[in-house]
Amino acid sequence: MKHDVLTDAMIKRAIKSAADSQTREREKQERQARKRLELQRRGERLQMERAIIHDAQQTIKGINDAIMAHFGKK
Repeated sequence: MKHDVLTDAMIKRAIKSAADSQTREREKQERQARKRLELQRRGERLQMERAIIHDAQQTIKGINDAIMAHFGKK
């Protein structure tokens, strides 16, 4: 009888350990997925900001060229 109690306890502990391990692995994968998504969003935001800055630079260059042309310095 003592053997059955120990065996049952060991089996329950092994099952719980496996479930805990699976839970930790699932949480790790979810964290990695969230991190990848955040990095992707940051990359997209950076590309948009670069495009906005480029457009602003082109606008400023166009205004500068127009001013220079107006005063005949180009």
